[in-house]
Amino acid sequence: MQGRVKSPGPVRLDRLAQIRDLSAEELERLLVRGQELSEGQPALQFRGAVATVFYENSTRTRNSFQQAGRLLGLDTLQVGREGSSIQKGETLEDTLHTLRALGAVIAAVRTPEPGVLLDLPDVGMPLVNAGDGWRQHPTQALADLLAVRLAGRAVAGARVLIVGDILHSRVARSGNDAFAMLGAKVWLAGPPTLVPQGLAASLGAEQVALEDGLRAADIVMVLRLQQERMERGYLPSLGEYRREWGLTAERLALLRSDALVLHPGPQNRGVELDEEVIYDPRSLIHRQIACGVAMRAALMEAMLDAR
Repeated sequence: MQGRVKSPGPVRLDRLAQIRDLSAEELERLLVRGQELSEGQPALQFRGAVATVFYENSTRTRNSFQQAGRLLGLDTLQVGREGSSIQKGETLEDTLHTLRALGAVIAAVRTPEPGVLLDLPDVGMPLVNAGDGWRQHPTQALADLLAVRLAGRAVAGARVLIVGDILHSRVARSGNDAFAMLGAKVWLAGPPTLVPQGLAASLGAEQVALEDGLRAADIVMVLRLQQERMERGYLPSLGEYRREWGLTAERLALLRSDALVLHPGPQNRGVELDEEVIYDPRSLIHRQIACGVAMRAALMEAMLDAR
C-alpha cells in the first residue's frame, strides 16, 4: 500500500457473498466513504490487480469494478467463460488461484450458480460476489443506497417498492436486505407467477397492489424483466406484462413529485418501463451507474485495508 489517506475503517471480511455479511454500521461507513470518493477525495493506493471473473455477460458491473480498481491503483485481470480454461474443465477455485499467482489481490466473481462463494475454500485474497444466479448482488445494493443518499434522501423510514420478477431477481433480494437493514419498509409487487404466495413474507417484506404502492412509495425500484422467463411459461406476453406491471408514462403520473425511481439496468425500454421514465427528473438510473464505481471502490478499499 502506498501513501496514506484516511479510511473510514477496514471491513474485516475475506469475502462478501451477500449484503447481510455486512453490519448496518459497516453499510453506513461504506456509504460515507462512497460519497467521499464520488466527490473526488483520493482513495488508498494498493499494488496488484483486481480480477473480474465473469461467467455471465455484464457491461455495468464488470466495467465498474475495473474503474473502481483504477481508483485504487490496481491493474485489471479479466476472465470470462469464453476463451478461458473453464472450457477445459478448470474449476473456479483453480482459476482464482491462477489469477492470484498472476498478481490479483482481490477478485469480483459473477456466476450463474447461486451461493457459489459461500462454500468456496480460501484462495488467499478477498472475494466479492458480483452476482450469483438468482441469489444476491450485494454491490448493486450498495450502488442503489449511494444513489439515494446523493439525492439527499434518508433510507431510514422510507417506503421502498420493488416491482417485477422478484422470484428470479438477485437485485431484489440484495436490495430488500440492504434497505431493510437501514430502516426502510420494503414492499413487493409483480405478477403472481413471479411473486408467488409466501415469497414476500419469506424475504421479510410485504406484498402490495402495484398502483397502491406507486402512490405511496418514496423509492420505486423497477427490475429488469428477464425475457428468458417468457419461454418457461411465467408470462403470456411482453405486451401484457407492460400493460399490467410496467412503469408506463401513465403510471409514472401516480408517483409523488418527490419519489425516486431506480433500475439496475440494462433496461428493456417499452417493457418494464417507458422511455419517459428513464429521463424523468425523479429517475436515478444513470446516477446508479456512477455510484457503482464509487461503492465498489469503497468496498474493495475497506477489504484490502483490513489485510
